[in-house]
Amino acid sequence: MGTLKVDNIQKRDGTSLITDGVLQTTTLSESVLRNANVGIIKLKTTDITTNTPTLVFDNTLITDNYDKYIVEYTGLKPSSDGVYARWRFSSDNGSSFLTGTFNYGYRYSKLGATSHSGSGTTKSDYAESSFANGTDANYPDHGQYTFSAFRDSNSFKVITRTHTMRDSSNNLYYNDEGWGYYDTTNINYMEFSYTSGNIADGTFTLYGVTK
Repeated sequence: MGTLKVDNIQKRDGTSLITDGVLQTTTLSESVLRNANVGIIKLKTTDITTNTPTLVFDNTLITDNYDKYIVEYTGLKPSSDGVYARWRFSSDNGSSFLTGTFNYGYRYSKLGATSHSGSGTTKSDYAESSFANGTDANYPDHGQYTFSAFRDSNSFKVITRTHTMRDSSNNLYYNDEGWGYYDTTNINYMEFSYTSGNIADGTFTLYGVTK
């Protein structure tokens, strides 16, 4: 199969889609991509390189345009050892936060060993992990969160996470985690943090999944 290489592409009205080999993102805006039925649309990337208490995605991003959101992250590390990753949510753009019980479950496999298991519990006010992150060099956390039905007032909220991480006891794990929040409130604000200390490092990319 051959490869077609072009430097410039224009629409019939003269609007540039590619100029000198560069995609014109102002032309291919989020709304254009969404209306063209592109399934997953990148909304924002945040690269944290110094101690930061929280990561926020607000109501300019969490809108009725999408019902499901995905956060891909890589190189995630806390500033303090033995702390737990967590999210909390708001329906009024962070003026107040939703409270209550998150039903939580997980399963894990210890890499390089036969150890594997799973269990469940409840978390209060936060979608919090039960796996403590460590600060050791060269062993950050890499993974993905999926947030379902956040803009659906007829559905409970579900969050899932798949990731590989080295914990504070220097064990390397592959984990699947899930949270169920039995509330139909429309969420428009998400805040990530650790149970104490700061986010020391990590790149987060938010995607919206078109309806």
